[in-house]
Amino acid sequence: MRTADTILNNLKVKVQSGELLDKKWWLQAAFDLIILRIDEARECNRLKRDVAAAKLEIIKKQDKKNVAAAEIEVEATEKFVEMKNQEDKIYSLDELVRVAKASADEF
Repeated sequence: MRTADTILNNLKVKVQSGELLDKKWWLQAAFDLIILRIDEARECNRLKRDVAAAKLEIIKKQDKKNVAAAEIEVEATEKFVEMKNQEDKIYSLDELVRVAKASADEF
């Protein structure tokens, strides 16, 4: 099954090996990623919700409400790192699609 991760990993292998990618490969990857991005965005939204819920729990436990301290505490969690990695993945997907479109226009 093709996923955003498999497409990105395939691209990484091709880049690391110095392989030139043809227009057809770029366009197929872009079409696939446009569709698969929806799943990645949903995962990112779920992670953002989890991070916000964790922040809320920290604030609720505080005697004196300190949002900045809660944010720092949440940013030290694996869930926050996972969320940031997901945001970066979506940015990379968007950029790959943008580059694929620009490459297709040149041919």
